[in-house]
Amino acid sequence: MSDLLAAPSAVDLTRDALRPWLGNLIRRCRRQAGLSQEELAGQARTSSSTVARIESGRADHIDLAVVERIFAALGLRGTLTAEGRHMLDRVRQSDGVHARCNGYGARRLGPLGWIPRLEVRIGDIRPRGWIDLLGYRPADHALLVAETKAELPDMGGLQRSLAFYEREAPFVARRLGWTVRSVTVVVLALDSAAMARRLADNKDILATAFPGDVRMLDAWLRDPAAPRPTGWTIAMIDPASRSSHWLRPPALGTVRRRPAYEDYADAARGLLSG
Repeated sequence: MSDLLAAPSAVDLTRDALRPWLGNLIRRCRRQAGLSQEELAGQARTSSSTVARIESGRADHIDLAVVERIFAALGLRGTLTAEGRHMLDRVRQSDGVHARCNGYGARRLGPLGWIPRLEVRIGDIRPRGWIDLLGYRPADHALLVAETKAELPDMGGLQRSLAFYEREAPFVARRLGWTVRSVTVVVLALDSAAMARRLADNKDILATAFPGDVRMLDAWLRDPAAPRPTGWTIAMIDPASRSSHWLRPPALGTVRRRPAYEDYADAARGLLSG
């Protein structure tokens, strides 16, 4: 039994995975403790038939209160951990500034020959994340994966998310009926001084992880015959701008141009007021 209890165990909480795992655990621990099913049932204040059904993996309904008493009788301690990092996407997508940035990107892509989709779910049955903006261009079967950022607290987390979205996006596109020949990744970052400072603080990471050129991306978005950007790209956007050149290169703390907003709060006041 040492291999079973040497370290905390994790199990998929779907019924077909949970029932055999739980039954095997209780049966092995009960035998190690030298208890019969009747004796364990008595200590757990349940019936021996209930213990038998749980151990066999045939219990249609698993009563967590009963399991807790069985665990207590066996000297076990169980914890339930729910992993839901993908739900942070939904929290972020409900943010007003983020929503304005996201919608702005979709509105800009449409007239350029792209089919935009917002908040596209990854996973058929159980969601494993959401892509902020997914664009498809039938002319060259190109897929654009856009992650919108109003703030950027974690550069490492951003890279992990982009790698996941880039890997999963073709499967999502197939579900939408799109035939994909290329995948291009871009971060649409709010054009604020705070964002520029954040990017400048991570300029070494940007040079390695985001080598894409904003001007090349802009040209390619307009013309499928133009060269496609190499690598991921970060572009700054102002959702209130009507300029035809809506993608701006990161300022990286320089003074060559003034950002549209000072920080997130300033953007919220400007974009959400009224």
